[in-house]
Amino acid sequence: MNSVVVTGASKGIGLAAAERLLKDGWGVVGIARHSGGMDQLAGSYGPSSFTAVLGDVKERATHERAAQAAQELGQLTGWVNNAAIEIPTRAHDVVDEDLQEIFQVNLVGYAYGCSVACAIFVAQGTPGAIVNVSSIRAIRSFPSGFAYEPTKAGGDALTRSVAVQYGHLGIRCNAVRPGTIRTPLAMQDLEMAGDPEELRQEWNGEQPLGRIGEPHEVAAVIAFLLSEDASFVTGAFVAVDGGGSARGHPYPPGF
Repeated sequence: MNSVVVTGASKGIGLAAAERLLKDGWGVVGIARHSGGMDQLAGSYGPSSFTAVLGDVKERATHERAAQAAQELGQLTGWVNNAAIEIPTRAHDVVDEDLQEIFQVNLVGYAYGCSVACAIFVAQGTPGAIVNVSSIRAIRSFPSGFAYEPTKAGGDALTRSVAVQYGHLGIRCNAVRPGTIRTPLAMQDLEMAGDPEELRQEWNGEQPLGRIGEPHEVAAVIAFLLSEDASFVTGAFVAVDGGGSARGHPYPPGF
């Protein structure tokens, strides 16, 4: 059995990706600071298929523990960097602690994941695949993204770097760029909005498909990019945003 590490696997896109990969027959190791939905995966699939590693992706040791656990499940051939945080930030009043935390989790955490995964793939002498969960915000700016957006663009740069440097070894690295997805964080923002229904309609209007996405829709693309069906795909950035990044400006649906 091949194994894969998924960071941020306790909820949202990470949890959906872990569940999809388990259904596809992978041995999965999930990393998160809190167990969350990973408890249900552990109960459903058992220790021979799923292992939870509690830890902080800001620390290389967390990734190394997860890699070791994955190798106990099977041959490590996949890695999904997904764990990320978003704190509203603006240039003129950004808080130093927020700036450091966002960069450490979203960028350093991804770099550690790529580093540990590549080290094992190289040592094994076997191909492997990495998928970085990026964002539409790597290429499109939204309000209060002063710190978050550079980390997503930086993750895209990591994707290109790994794809180019390790391609001759059969190691592939790609990224998905989700738009607005129905994650727990997004739902929390919706609940806290002054007019939740107005915000919901605004979100729906950002995508030409007219709705926000679901975590399992992103997970399906992640699963494809890890699979042999994507054997000639590397250094790619796949938008999973309902057409949001293709739109130049909002306009009413129709003709």
